[in-house]
Amino acid sequence: MNNMLDSLSRRAAAFLLALAPAFATAQQSLTWDQVKARFETTNPVLRADADNVSEMKAEEITAYLRPNPQFNVTADGTQIAPHNNIWEPLAGTFVVPGISYLHERDHKRELRLESAQEGTRITEAQHEDLERNMVFALRTAFVATLQAKFILDLAKADLDYYDKIIDISRDRFKAGDIAQIDLDRIELQRVQYESEIQTALVNLRTAKIQLLQMLNEQTPVDQFDVTGTFDFSDNLQPLETYRDAALAARPDLQAALQTIQQSQTNHKLAVSNGSTDPTFGAWYTWNSSNNNPNATQTLGVSVSVPLRIFDRN
Repeated sequence: MNNMLDSLSRRAAAFLLALAPAFATAQQSLTWDQVKARFETTNPVLRADADNVSEMKAEEITAYLRPNPQFNVTADGTQIAPHNNIWEPLAGTFVVPGISYLHERDHKRELRLESAQEGTRITEAQHEDLERNMVFALRTAFVATLQAKFILDLAKADLDYYDKIIDISRDRFKAGDIAQIDLDRIELQRVQYESEIQTALVNLRTAKIQLLQMLNEQTPVDQFDVTGTFDFSDNLQPLETYRDAALAARPDLQAALQTIQQSQTNHKLAVSNGSTDPTFGAWYTWNSSNNNPNATQTLGVSVSVPLRIFDRN
């Protein structure tokens, strides 16, 4: 019975080996550079955060806009009832077109633009930090996939080596060197190696699924594969080298420093908003009736200054 099962397993293994080239051609093996490039273009979280950076850049234009001038037209003096039994409704009508403009003082526009630009730089640094963390997670998933492949190959090598031990044990049994129970015990231990292969296959599929999820890919797991070097490198640098590189290149630290600078700019803007902004206006008045001998034309200007009496608590 054991010989029959072993023969069937060998035939199944030979059949799978015959189909291996076909599966290999159908698989899509990606290097780390290809995985990273595809991740940067397809990951929805990263793309949404990049759109947020573009939105902050657009707000710089809004922050530096000047106040729009106000144009108004007033018509007054139109008669609604006859005067001395004569009804000339437009005889006394005065048309007053006018224009006004709010003048912002104490560099409000410049400070708003500076604050918006600093907000853009903060958002860009946060986007770089998000990309750094997500690329690190992607690299971890990539290395985990390579590790799972290596463990699977190692489990297969262990099973092949144990099959040789079984063959030797069978020869020893035929020669009378070991008993039947010893041979059964050796053959039964082969299940442990088969279980390790199945566990390695599950771990490999899990690692590939996590990698596909981060890439936002719909490729079947059996048609997706990665390739690369999975080995230890002892090229280590001193601790100060890594510390200096982190201080110079970490985006989250840069974002924190830029946040302090933006807070100082916002404080200046708050002080500037406390200043009074006058509104300058001008208007022109004329009477449109040609029959009115008393028709006059006037020109006026005005300056409106708000009395900021209740601006304090």
